[in-house]
Amino acid sequence: ALRAPASRRRFFVAARLLPPSSSMFDHSETIAGGALVIIYEDHKHMSALRVEPGKTLNNRFGAFRHNDMVGRRYGAQLLSLDGRKYVYLLRPTPELWTASLSHRTQILYIADISMICLQLELGPGAVVVEAGTGSGSLSHALARAVGPTGRLHTYEFNAARATAAQAEFASNGLSPGRVICQHGDVCQPEWKYDGVPEGGVDAAFFDLPNPWLAVPLAAPLLRAGGRLCTFSPCIEQVERTLAVLAAAGFTRPEVVEVLVRTHEVRAAPRTDAIAEAAATARAARLSAAAAAEGADADADAAEGAGEGE
Repeated sequence: ALRAPASRRRFFVAARLLPPSSSMFDHSETIAGGALVIIYEDHKHMSALRVEPGKTLNNRFGAFRHNDMVGRRYGAQLLSLDGRKYVYLLRPTPELWTASLSHRTQILYIADISMICLQLELGPGAVVVEAGTGSGSLSHALARAVGPTGRLHTYEFNAARATAAQAEFASNGLSPGRVICQHGDVCQPEWKYDGVPEGGVDAAFFDLPNPWLAVPLAAPLLRAGGRLCTFSPCIEQVERTLAVLAAAGFTRPEVVEVLVRTHEVRAAPRTDAIAEAAATARAARLSAAAAAEGADADADAAEGAGEGE
């Protein structure tokens, strides 16, 4: 959502780990001990792994020693100990994290995440407020978007989920630093965004059951031109959110549903259209000639029978 100058704003609705030596977004070429690796079995089966020398990974493809991962380039193929099957060792990205994370809640996937990041107009150095951390799927994409000079303040009302998310951000090298994760309910009337300066936030995102309660409290945080986005599965939630925007100073609300349709594309067999057409015509001529020859033979036979009588 865009917070316009003065009182006008715009609103968009989009329906035990070892600490690493650096951020998961660092682009080292080779895998080191303590690094986060995405184990790719196939496009439906991926898992995140912290490399701990001396340990062994066991999955449906066999056993894989962590020691054998150290020193390999990201993207390399690793054979199982029996040499029968293999996995790929991929560099972690927010997209791969989304595909491999542990679901503490329902999560946002790439299509919605892409639209949200686009509509929030995020860039390096941006300051973002997120409420509804959940499993941290979107949070990792937001953290990448704001870069090492930006800041993501993310809030989760469930204490257990907040603690788990805090541990993951720290393990992935994002906190402390670009991500600050806290436990709290941003929908409570007495809620205060401690440590977040008023007018110093570039964008806000709410994935909450009742985002309309959070909008008025978050509005003063947004700078002029800042944007707000909420994610709601039900149109009734959207209606109630839209109803509070004007009073909070937002304008030009937009409601968007993101749908993805995949297509299977296969290469058509290569054919010579001219040769194929010529062969069809030749077959037709031969068929016609054979039919005519058969008709002549029948006529001759009939004539011969008449003469014999």
